[in-house]
Formats: sequence, structure tokens, C-alpha cells
Amino acid sequence: MPANREDNPSTSQRNSIFFPIACLLIIMAILTSCAPWQKKYDLKSKEEMAELEAIPRLLNALEDKDWFIRKEAAKALGNIGPEAEEAVPALKLALNDKHYDVRNEAAKALENIGSELDPDLPVLILVNSLQSEGWSRAKEAARELGEMGPKAKKAVPALITVIKKDDHYMISYVYTRIEAIRTLGKIGQDAEMAVPALINLFSDFSPLIRKEICIVLPKLGKESKAAIPGIIDLALKDPNIQVRIAATQALGILGLDSKSAMPMLVDVFVNEQNIALCEQAAFAMSKADPSSKLAIDVLARSLRDPDPLIREYAAKALSNMGENVTNAAPALTYTLIKDEDAVRINAAKALGNIGTDGRYALQQLTSAAEGSNENLRKEAVIALGKIGYRSKESTQALLRVLKDPIAEVRLAAVNSLMKTSAKDPDVTAGLTKMMAEEKNTEIKKVIEKALQQLGTQKK
Repeated sequence: MPANREDNPSTSQRNSIFFPIACLLIIMAILTSCAPWQKKYDLKSKEEMAELEAIPRLLNALEDKDWFIRKEAAKALGNIGPEAEEAVPALKLALNDKHYDVRNEAAKALENIGSELDPDLPVLILVNSLQSEGWSRAKEAARELGEMGPKAKKAVPALITVIKKDDHYMISYVYTRIEAIRTLGKIGQDAEMAVPALINLFSDFSPLIRKEICIVLPKLGKESKAAIPGIIDLALKDPNIQVRIAATQALGILGLDSKSAMPMLVDVFVNEQNIALCEQAAFAMSKADPSSKLAIDVLARSLRDPDPLIREYAAKALSNMGENVTNAAPALTYTLIKDEDAVRINAAKALGNIGTDGRYALQQLTSAAEGSNENLRKEAVIALGKIGYRSKESTQALLRVLKDPIAEVRLAAVNSLMKTSAKDPDVTAGLTKMMAEEKNTEIKKVIEKALQQLGTQKK
């Protein structure tokens, strides 16, 4: 019969060995319930670390030479929550710690504590997230900074660091850099110190980066003028068409500072096959030098181009150049007679912007004011008012337009009659009748003003 378990000597021997070991392990667990670093700062338990009295000792631990202790101290301060507000200055300094884990725990702690007394705190926390090794978190931090706009100006140095990382081991990091560039644009002129860094990235391997730089640079104030030679080079030579389009548009947005680009812009508009690039070249021509005889002559000739889009872009550019385009008036008038509606609308705008010298198109504008396209009618009516030259035909046409079914067109007619008809009895009668019939309250207010200006009070 087998021996009883209790009487087995080997079992008893094992029990005599394991029991003391188990007791020793329990004692060690009790003694080590607080880590060695906690003992170093006289913190006996996790519960004690959560008390306000522990804050001074945790602040001392936050300056320890061991990064792990600094990290744990920051974490403990964050666990205390809003009552640890006195720790905010030290935690802000910890955001510059050389070890990422310390910076990360300091940022989390600051979020947990919060501080209504420090409006820069959200920016500092997001700046810390920008330094994340993962591209996604850094990208999200850049986006959130962008939503703050100019309030995020203290993040500019950190954003510059991000956009310079063109050798980052993660290919996806390019999207983080793009988001950082966009954020610089949203910060605006307060981010002008980033201009040199952006210029240095004109040769970046990513066309997405080069395109975004062209979009953002005009938003960074006067310092962006230094980028114009590089932008011109991109507009001419970049192998990516989207970059060339963005660069050309940037020259237009930069305006008169881009005057030196005019010969290049004219060449692109005349010879380029890509229609979107031609559109931006025409726009840039109208903004870089509105008085340029070269540009005006080229745009006027282009009003007869076989491509209706080229004619539209030319007319639109001329409409942006104000009274400088007097010499283009004959070509614009011809266009107004018969062309695509989009071209005629912009031609009407351009003729109106010329001012009194546009009076040679009075007959064509009068006819267009009663055409089938409501936008053309509105622009022709506005142009008649801007030209300010009165004829019986144009006045009668404007009076007929007072009955137009489109409110905006009727309003434009009232305003134009105010400018062209001083105390004309026909105009007074027409406006008085309109006052009685008009349903739109805003238009009625303008009619009343017109009648007063023409010397007749509303009855």
C-alpha cells in the first residue's frame, strides 16, 4: 500500500523549503511597494504621492539626473490634477527635457492640471507633441496649432524644425511637414521668420512640399519678397505642373513685388499649353503690374484667341487692371458684341473699370443690360453707372431694367441711375413708380435715397 502523502519525507522536505521562500517574497513585495526612487524622495506609497504635501518632493524629483525619475515625477504631478497648479512652471521647463518620455509625461501632466493663468499652455503642450517620433501624432498637433491661427505664434520655431526634417526615416512624415507648412500660413505674418527655411526647401524631393510652400509664402508678410526669384524659377522650370501653377499664382498674390516676373508671365500665357497655368499667368500679369503696356497689349490681342477660356482669362485679367486698360477698350467693346457669356461678363467689368473713357462702349453696354444672361445684365448696368456718361438710350434702358426679375439687377439699375441722372423727370417718375411696386425692403431703402438725391422726397 502506498505511503500516506503527509508521511512522504520528500514532500515534507519540499514544503520546508518553499514556505520560507514564499514568506520572503511576500515580505519583499511589501518592502518594495514603493520604488527606490520614491524612497529617495521620502515618498512612502502611491497614495502619499497623490497628496498635496508631496508636491515639493515631486518637484525636486523632477530635477533628478535620472530621466526615469523625472518622468515618474511628472506623471505623479499630473495625477494630482488641478490642485498641483504650483507645478506648472517646472512642468513647462520639463517640456524642453532632452528625453522624449519626460517631455511626453510633462505635457500630459500640464493637460491634467491646466492653468487658466497661462494662455500659452495649450501651445506648449502641442509643441511637445510636434516632437513625437510618430508622424501621425505630430501631424495632428500641427493641425491643431493651425486652428489656433496667430495665437500659435510661439510654435513657429518648433514648426520650422519639423519642416526641415526632409531626411526623416518615415516616408509618411512628409504629410506632417505639409501640415506644419500650412500652419505657418495660418499663423500669418507672425511666422515670417520661417521664410528662409521655406526658401531652402524649394529643391525638396517632394512636389507636395514645393507646392505647399508656394501657397503659404505670400501669407507671411513682407519677408516673403525674398522668395520671389525662387518662385519665378519654380514657375518656369519645376518638373511638376501643379508646382508651376502654384508658383505662378503666388506671384500674382504677391502683387506689385512680382513686377520683375512680367516677361516670364507673358511668355507663359502666350506659349504654355496647360490651360490652368495660363489662367494663373493672366491673373499674375494683372496683379504684378496693372499698368504694364506689354501685358495689356498681349491680353487685348488674346481677346480674339480661338480658345474661349483664353479669351475669358484675358478679359478677367483686364477687368482687374482698372483704368489702365483704356487702350484695350476697342477690343473689349468688340468682345461685348458677340462672345461667350463668361467673356462678355468680364469685358463689361473691364469697360466699367476704365471709367469715363469707357463711354465708347455705351451702345454695346446698353444692349447687354437687357440681354438674356442675368450676370451680364448686372455687370453691364454697373458699368453704365461707373462710366457715368448719360445718353437717352442708356437712361431708358436702365429704367426698363428697374422691372428686371432679378433683385440684384434692379438694385444695380437704381444705383446707376443715381450716378447718371441728375434731376431727370423720367428717372424720378420711374423710381417713384418702382417705390410703390417694389417688394424688396433693401431696394426700397436705396430707391428712397435716390429720390432724395434727385431732389424729390418720398410721398
